[in-house]
Amino acid sequence: MRTILAAAFGLVICAAPAVAQRQFVGLTGGATLSDFGNIASSSRWGGTAGVTLGYRTFNWSVVNLEGSWVQRGDENIRLDYIDVPLLVGGVARTGGGDIRTRFYGGIDVAFKISCNATTDRFSCDNVRGTQWFLPFGLMVGRWTRGGTFVAVDVRYLLGLSDVFELSTVYSRGWQFKLQVGRSVGR
Repeated sequence: MRTILAAAFGLVICAAPAVAQRQFVGLTGGATLSDFGNIASSSRWGGTAGVTLGYRTFNWSVVNLEGSWVQRGDENIRLDYIDVPLLVGGVARTGGGDIRTRFYGGIDVAFKISCNATTDRFSCDNVRGTQWFLPFGLMVGRWTRGGTFVAVDVRYLLGLSDVFELSTVYSRGWQFKLQVGRSVGR
């Protein structure tokens, strides 16, 4: 699995200078709201922070790879992960060309880094080390004349794998993020 992620990251970094019209690197941060599917579960607010690398392949599409710390769970359990999503999306110019609106989707793999359960309902010993998600979202942002990009990103993640051993409980949730990035290269 880690070999596949390293290869995908290498392809993004190596292919970007060859085909990109605009490459970017940025920081992201914000809030998460998550719960569990297939059981009665209350929501949990958490945080997220990370980095993003990407490029615009054509005037209308963007590919990016992210690495983020993300909190998930519900009111009884807090799960911290390192998420590595690979996202592809279409871009439309609005507001006289100054505003960029991007719809995107992709695949996300999450690696557990910590767990804290406050009830016997959940056990950290039964939490799987890796989870898969299907992310899709909307980003609205603007490039400044100095080459800085500022955007608001709203993303939904649908869990594709079980959170706990021997269960059919999956994680799902929202991310509400601010992204600030810089154009690099051309």
